[in-house]
Amino acid sequence: MRNKMMTGAIIAVVLLSAAALFWYFSPSDVSIVRIDAPMELLIGQLGYLTVNLQNNASEDVNVTINVKNSFVDSKGVSLKGVWVVAYENLNYTSPEASNATDRPQKEVMLKPGSNSITYTVGYEVPGKQTVEVEIYQYGKLIDSRTIEINIPTPKISINLWSHKGVNGTHEINTVYGSLQLEGKGSARGIVVNVSVINELTNATVSTVTRTYSLNSEAYVAYSSQPLVVWEYRNSTSDPVTGMETKTFIENIAPIVVIELSKGKPSAEKYIMSPVVIKDKIGDRYRVVVTARWIDQIVSFEMKIPSPYPLS
Repeated sequence: MRNKMMTGAIIAVVLLSAAALFWYFSPSDVSIVRIDAPMELLIGQLGYLTVNLQNNASEDVNVTINVKNSFVDSKGVSLKGVWVVAYENLNYTSPEASNATDRPQKEVMLKPGSNSITYTVGYEVPGKQTVEVEIYQYGKLIDSRTIEINIPTPKISINLWSHKGVNGTHEINTVYGSLQLEGKGSARGIVVNVSVINELTNATVSTVTRTYSLNSEAYVAYSSQPLVVWEYRNSTSDPVTGMETKTFIENIAPIVVIELSKGKPSAEKYIMSPVVIKDKIGDRYRVVVTARWIDQIVSFEMKIPSPYPLS
């Protein structure tokens, strides 16, 4: 009797295993027909990814759609959540679209025939981004597809120019600068370091670090920003009509001021400039400006006083 029970149990296990293997390896009625997405997106630009699904069954089918790498933050980390913006011919069981945070994907119910669901995609870093779409049914991966979206990489550059003026016995050397972005997209968190080095002692006498963000339009693949800008707003009123006029004044100030004197330094503070050096005529300096963004490093340097005629 015991042998018959053991034999029956073994046969039941074998049959269940065979059924499970048959189900696991049998083709599914649901498949991904295609994935539509823009070939190119700019940094920080949102786009749309549409997944087109086919349900060949004669009834509704529950599946889970897992979209990988639909959002990547400025640190290059892929966020696990998605944002659903539209769906057609399917029942999306979540009443609220999940946003780009670490939240699990929701199950959807596919109607017989063609179904589609649209997500937003966006990237804060440049380069090729691969989006992978996986379809699961009862924990079984039944289909998957990938698509590539190109995020153009704009290039940063620095431009410096200088001016030399004389105020009595004081020689005023100023260095101006601008940060440029060439190519479509934006660059956020560009770190710019400005150092002034005494060429006689090779010692750094002053340094300052600032952070910038640049953005170029899709139709104008270029952007420029001065390293130091002071903005003012003036407001005047007409004494007769009371009409108020507002004007905005933008001053592009030097990033570095080096005052060289024959005697005592002046009392001028040069408050618009973040780096101010006061020394004697005969001293020589080197101004080095370095910009860093992601894997790009650009540098520009200028000698003060300049060995060339200045404007």
